[in-house]
Amino acid sequence: MALEQDVRLFIDKFRMISPGDKVLVGVSGGPDSVALLHLLWRMKGELHISLAVAHLNHMFRGEEARADARLVEELAKGLGLPVHVEEFDVPAYRERTGLSAQDAARRVRYRFFEEVARRIGASRVALGHHADDQAETIIFNFLRGTGPAGLKGIPPVRGKYIRPLLDVRRCEIERYCREHSLPVREDASNKKTIYTRNRIRLELIPRLEAEYNPRLVDALVHLGHICREENDYLEEQAALLYGRALKTQKEHSLLFTVPEMLSSPLALVRRVLRRAWRHLTGTEGDLSYLQVESLLALLHNPAGGKVVELPRGVRASRQGLVLRLWMGDDGPGVPYYCYPLVVPGITYIPEINSSIQARLISISEAPDPRALSAREALLDYDAISGPLAVRRRRDGDRFHPLGMAAGMKLKKFLIEQEVPREERDYLPLVVAGDEIIWVGGVRPGEPWKVTPETKTCLYLQILEGEVQGALNC
Repeated sequence: MALEQDVRLFIDKFRMISPGDKVLVGVSGGPDSVALLHLLWRMKGELHISLAVAHLNHMFRGEEARADARLVEELAKGLGLPVHVEEFDVPAYRERTGLSAQDAARRVRYRFFEEVARRIGASRVALGHHADDQAETIIFNFLRGTGPAGLKGIPPVRGKYIRPLLDVRRCEIERYCREHSLPVREDASNKKTIYTRNRIRLELIPRLEAEYNPRLVDALVHLGHICREENDYLEEQAALLYGRALKTQKEHSLLFTVPEMLSSPLALVRRVLRRAWRHLTGTEGDLSYLQVESLLALLHNPAGGKVVELPRGVRASRQGLVLRLWMGDDGPGVPYYCYPLVVPGITYIPEINSSIQARLISISEAPDPRALSAREALLDYDAISGPLAVRRRRDGDRFHPLGMAAGMKLKKFLIEQEVPREERDYLPLVVAGDEIIWVGGVRPGEPWKVTPETKTCLYLQILEGEVQGALNC
């Protein structure tokens, strides 16, 4: 009776069931799902619900699996409940998809539950996961490397799926089955240590309980509750930041304002980046720690242009004060531009949200060219002829790089410098007439280098965004 009261309190705590619900109970024939069905059957009057039973034969174990199905059918019949038993060739499905046996079985099983629930009008699907499953899942996620989202483990409620036994130990479930003389069957594959989850359940957890904490499972269940509640709160805050930072949304492209992201807590920014990737891909999967770190590096790189490749065909790039994530052909194309270079002064380039600052300084004031960053250049002003401008690259451009004996095609130079194709249109080219004197962010040209004979230097610098004093082009 104590177990029934505990389960009822757990159901009420998470509002798993409402009066009038039709609940489809997934029953494998093992102790956990059999006990769940029996408990809900005993409570159905006070909960004001109706029940139905679903069982899927995965066709992994031949006659043994068919015996499981017969047990479930007889159990449901004995309780006076409708039962839906089907079989699906999961081994063949696994061969077609390349999935592991467990992943393939899980996908097919949940698809089966969805189809049966839709067919009979069930508003809830009850599953028999228990506290030992929760501990196993949390350890499994920890070993793979996870944050709070993984440490929260299995959710008590997810959509229509409910897990009323999630805080109940397996030993309590088995005791309940014995007390009520419930027929159960054990899946022999649960004893095979070829699966990581089985090794955790059969080897790791018992050893940790014996040598470190006899109440390990309870501790992990409590950890799951804490992480779930804190993760839910952080997700709510991340959703608010997502709305504030989102500048533009298209079907396959998202633009976020960099200042809003950089001024926010890092814990929320990580979640916004993951949320953006999930939005574009339509998947419930997640990015790895290193993949998120690569996006954070983009946010903190004012140079922009660099493209990060993410799973499922998503790419990301920072352009000025905007972080863009996109898929397919919705990439951040840069239209052709060409603006007169203000000397001295600041020229704003809206197409890449950057500015070029130009100053004339005497050779005595000039810094050592070797100490300049790639976003700076020092050129011999008197060696420059032709009107100065800044533009995007064009097909057929040629460039004579500093330190090289002759000119070459700009495309070849950028390939040799390992500049990704997606980044090349974001490089501002400072030109004098038809000559490229500086590939902004990469290298100045050899014919305009500073020499001992230089008297006046042209100092150029790429600045982020529209800088005060810039000529608005």
